[in-house]
This record gives sequence, structure tokens and C-alpha cells, in this order.
Amino acid sequence: MSLCHPVPPAQPPVQGSIWVSGRDGAGLPPAGGQAQRILICCHDFSRGGTERIAIGLARHWVDAGREVAFLCGTTEGGLRATVDPRVPVIELDPPIRRSLTSRLKLARAMAARLAEIDPDIIFLPGNFHLMLAPALRKAARGAIIVKISNPTVPSGLLAMPVRALLARFRDCVDGVAAMNSGLEADIAALLPGIAVRTLFDPVYLSHAPEPHAPAGEGALEIVWAGRFEPQKDVMLALRTIKALSERARVRLTLLGDGSQRRRVIRAIGALGLSEIVAAPGFVAGIDAWLTRADALLVTSHYEGGPAVAVEALAHGVPVVATDCSHFLRDIMAIPAAGRIVTTRKPRDLAAALAEVCKAGRPDAGALAALTAHLEPDVCAAAYLDWFDAVAAARAGKPSLQPAPPCA
Repeated sequence: MSLCHPVPPAQPPVQGSIWVSGRDGAGLPPAGGQAQRILICCHDFSRGGTERIAIGLARHWVDAGREVAFLCGTTEGGLRATVDPRVPVIELDPPIRRSLTSRLKLARAMAARLAEIDPDIIFLPGNFHLMLAPALRKAARGAIIVKISNPTVPSGLLAMPVRALLARFRDCVDGVAAMNSGLEADIAALLPGIAVRTLFDPVYLSHAPEPHAPAGEGALEIVWAGRFEPQKDVMLALRTIKALSERARVRLTLLGDGSQRRRVIRAIGALGLSEIVAAPGFVAGIDAWLTRADALLVTSHYEGGPAVAVEALAHGVPVVATDCSHFLRDIMAIPAAGRIVTTRKPRDLAAALAEVCKAGRPDAGALAALTAHLEPDVCAAAYLDWFDAVAAARAGKPSLQPAPPCA
């Protein structure tokens, strides 16, 4: 079975070129294979980490002299207004909103636009967008790079068929950006011969965080931040705080929103936690809460690079987390950074929180040093170096015509 989809008739063209730079007579990109034109393909502008990171990287790439554009199914989702005005946004016509089958439609519709847009790099900013690669490969002559942000293969019975399916994507992409060293090793083993590099997501940190300002009421202040979705396991956070409350005075603040919000609010009451758990909803930044926090709690089943943990460390706040991310093992390299708990038992997480909070907040400078390589300028430049290398490698191939269907 082929993973490539037939390309439908072309949609109405963009009014005028979105690019400033030209091509030479052969239609080649600038000399040296530089990735001058970068197209980011995303479904929409939902308020997720994938979209936020892509928007931030786009701004830095433009600052570095590259041309960047978004091609999206719809501009809905809440983050469209945060896109840099120098970055054009092309919305499909008609728009394609998320549904169970929307990525199949999205792939075909985006492929139909590639000839007129003609980017040097097509960047797929997360696992969710990997399904677009086969159709785009059939239509694109530019290089396709996909960012893998979470583990690609589930455990259990689904592992073998998913491995076989992913192996068939190897010829559809020119490179893979892995969010941490563990993912790079996993991908290299799963897809031998594919170009893969660890490229960290940028994290926008406060370089002068406010000093710790505890509430002064004697309770341990714990912060949890993320989407109220099954992946994040908010319910485990509640059960952990329930267990911790049996041995210490504690308060938990849940920052975020999502499809499980009503269930979480009901659970807070059912567990008798209404007096010690607050859920103020989505917030634009968590700095103010980290200033008061004794620890950050992460309860996810899996993560690529949880930015909230980096923000916490930059504020001098230790982290207690489930064993959900290679990335956390990469950066929590000293005991003062906190604890990674290998079980998902509330009492074990509660014990780790009690131990970390008893030790007190560590030196902020020591923790901030763990995250220096995640500065936005550093991360954006590393991406551009990788894009240039992949674009140059593809330009050196015998033909720059669209690749044959990937089987």
C-alpha cells in the first residue's frame, strides 16, 4: 500500500509571490543550497506547544534573514494574532478544520499548493503533522523535515504495526529533528539511514526572575501547568496532592485548560480538595506562580520537551516528574533539579515532593545553567544550520523534480 495520496487539481493561486528572493534560471535556490524559503505546514493555530514553538521559531528565522510562511488548514485556534507580521499566512480555501479524517484532506490540499509556493524547506512541526509527509513528498521539490516531539512507537500490542508503518515514511522525508538525544537514538534505530539531529525547542525564559516569595502561610506551594487532556494526567496530580496532604500542609495550583476541565473540577470536589486546589484556567505566562512555588509537578504519560519544566528550573524551582521524557533526563542532571519518579503511584510522587520541598529551593544560578542551551537564538540558529545542510544535500541529488511516490 502506498502512503502517498493523489494530488488534486490546484487551488486558486496566492495573489502574487509571498517570497522576496528569486530563483536562478534553472529554478534553483540560492547558491550553497541555503534554505532561504521556509514553509511551515500546520493544521491550525491551536494554543498548543507545537504551534507556539513554530510561531516563535518563524520570528527568529526572519530575524536571521530567511523568508518564512505558514500554510494552514484554518487560521482558527487562538494564536493567529501572535504570528510575526513579516510572516505570511496562507489559509486553505475552503478551510479544513480538525476532525478524525482531516489530516488526509489537509495533506491533499496542501500538496496542491506546493508548486506555486516552491519552498526550499517544508517544516512539519510535530508528530501530529507527520501524516502529511507522503502527499507533500509527491508534490514538493524542496526538502521535507519533520520534528518528532514525542515517542513515536507505543508500547504493547500496537508497537510492531506502528514500527512497520513508520518505516514506510523514511523515503517521504529528508530529515528528522528530534527534540532530545533519547528520541534521536530511538529514531536512528527505527529508521536506519535517515538524517536525524537533536534540535531543542526554544524556551522563552525570564533572565531576571523574581526571588522566591512564599505566601507565608506555611503550606507547600505546588504548581502544575499544562493542557487538561489525557496525556497530561491531571487526575494523577490531584491524587498526588491528596496523598501529600495527609503528611503536610499543601496547596496546588493547576494552570491550564482543556477538554477534561469539567471532569477535573468535579474530581477536586469529590476528593475533598476544594480548599487546597485552585484551577484559575489558561494563563499567558506562569512566572508569577513560579515565584511563589516550592516545586513544579509534571504528571504526563509522555512528553517531548516540557517547556514548563525548563521555565521552572530557570526560576530556581525544582521539578518532580513522572518518567515521561528523555528530555527531562537530559536537563535534570543534578540532584538540586528535583526528582524523576519511575512509578505512577501517587504516594511515590507525594514522597518525592515532600523530599524536594524539605530541601528548600536550590541556588537559581545552578539550575539556570542547565537550560542555557535552550535560549531561543541558539535553538533557532541550530535549526537553520540543519535546514541548510539538508537543503544542500537535496540540491546535490540528480534531479530537483518532485520525488517519486514513496512506497
